Amino acid sequence: MKFSPAASGQKDSDCDCLPRPETSANASALTPFLLRYRDAWFGMEKRVAFEAEDVAAALAMMEREPIGEWAELSSGDEVICRRGYEPGGAADYWVVD
Repeated sequence: MKFSPAASGQKDSDCDCLPRPETSANASALTPFLLRYRDAWFGMEKRVAFEAEDVAAALAMMEREPIGEWAELSSGDEVICRRGYEPGGAADYWVVD
């Protein structure tokens, strides 16, 4: 059984029934980041590329990475901060460049 275009909601046989993502002029653009670090479990250098809203969101996303003795976070060609490491179980810290 065929329906007329008026009954099916189609115009000139073009279907526009798929959901479309909302686009907003006010949508904030994500910033690309690169995290380089020494893996605490395997001892090798790793690189993780990701996007975040800002540096604070990027640091929050990195909390679960097994960062070992060193790490650095960069965006583009600019190093934003480095992670300091204190042996003996002291708390790690980030130093802003």
